[in-house]
Amino acid sequence: MSKMLRVATLALALGALALPVVAADKESSADAVVARVNGDTITRADIAHEMQAMGSRAAQLPMQVLYPQLLEKAIMTKLVSAKGYEDKLQNDKDVKARLKDIEAQLVADAYVRKEVTPQITDAKLKARYDELSAKFKPEDEVRARHILVKTEAEANELLKQVKGGTDFAKLATEKTMDTGSAKQGGDLGYFPRTAMVKPFAEAAFAMKVGEISDKPVKTDFGYHIIKLEDRRKSSPPPMAEVKDELTAQVGQEIAAKMIKDMEAKAKIERFNLDGTPMTAKADKKADEKK
Repeated sequence: MSKMLRVATLALALGALALPVVAADKESSADAVVARVNGDTITRADIAHEMQAMGSRAAQLPMQVLYPQLLEKAIMTKLVSAKGYEDKLQNDKDVKARLKDIEAQLVADAYVRKEVTPQITDAKLKARYDELSAKFKPEDEVRARHILVKTEAEANELLKQVKGGTDFAKLATEKTMDTGSAKQGGDLGYFPRTAMVKPFAEAAFAMKVGEISDKPVKTDFGYHIIKLEDRRKSSPPPMAEVKDELTAQVGQEIAAKMIKDMEAKAKIERFNLDGTPMTAKADKKADEKK
């Protein structure tokens, strides 16, 4: 198997292991209908197949963003393919050749998942988690709230209200331009110094717990009023939060070893683009890149 095919297979097979999972119930079973196109149904299983085709990219997007995109793609495919079938393009020579290539990729993908998945045990995941946790270097983190406004004058007025006893969280919900933290009363959660722009980070880390900034802090986003809620040392995330990443990581290593063992036992001949045999030196370099 070429390096390119190997990478593609791993991306599909192992990316699928870490895809977002929607709980299975009566309303979200594999055959649940999610759309109809001229009477032809699109099921939840069809969407799952589209997700698998995306590989690891699917795991990087939230389901509320991913699902509408996949649904529209499935609908478009139904519409266009129906016209293609009407024209008997399923019998086209090029279509059949591409189907054969796709089938080979899907079979390779299925084989990798069949062989690798049972080997990804809880014990291996726990061992990898413990290994990474042992290398974890704690750093200082703070938890802060903020109110972000456009002008310094507005920030000073709000700061006066806060200093006068107005509830910070209530004021943040009503006045902040940061829609992401507004519903949490301006709460940004815990973050390290490097997670925020420099002026904000310097101000927050210089404050004491419970303290409110003496003056508005200017950044490229506007003017911030900051309240420091807590300090702590960071710690490794719980294993449950990183299980998908650990599964993909361990699975990739198992699959890579399996494929390397296959190549060691196989007779592989490599050729240049012009059809001439590669030299032994070139073959060796290709093997070293695996």
